[in-house]
Amino acid sequence: MTVHPKIEPAGEMTRAEFRAFVRSRPDEERWELIEGVPILNASPVNVHQLICGNIIRLLLDHKDAAGAAWMPSLGIGTLVPVSPRSLPVPDVYVHVGEPHFGHETGDAIVIFEVLSRSNRMGDQAWRKRVYSSVPNCSHYVTVALKTPRVVAFDRATGWKERKVSGLDATLELDAISATLKLADIYRYTPVGT
Repeated sequence: MTVHPKIEPAGEMTRAEFRAFVRSRPDEERWELIEGVPILNASPVNVHQLICGNIIRLLLDHKDAAGAAWMPSLGIGTLVPVSPRSLPVPDVYVHVGEPHFGHETGDAIVIFEVLSRSNRMGDQAWRKRVYSSVPNCSHYVTVALKTPRVVAFDRATGWKERKVSGLDATLELDAISATLKLADIYRYTPVGT
């Protein structure tokens, strides 16, 4: 995503206006509302999607083994209290609520972003700030695309950066009592072979 200059409040789109706008667009388009500006995201690359699939599979395996009540899902619009004119869409999230047919969530407890060329430093800092405002969110995790590295930010440590790298490393997610091996996150990708 490209960070756009701030536009005047009168020109910013509200969430309600954004919802109406998205309903008028083709289903295959992936839109986010960022500080009142609708952003059309490019289609992700194959490796990005493999990593997202691996994360969901690992979390589902852990959920089933532990009998956990939470559920991992591909990202949908996330209500971020600190930015009422935004509905960012993470790549993967873990939620505690019941599955529903809606396009938005406010109950994410873990949020994952698989980084790509469009995720500039300003975008990453903005996402950390807004995702940390989600009341239930305990972990925000960025996953590198071309090297085995994740960076976790945890509510318990005041959102301090925690780097984990190397295929032998593991990512601890205390809020859901899960441990993910980086080798498994990157399985089937050029990074994991």
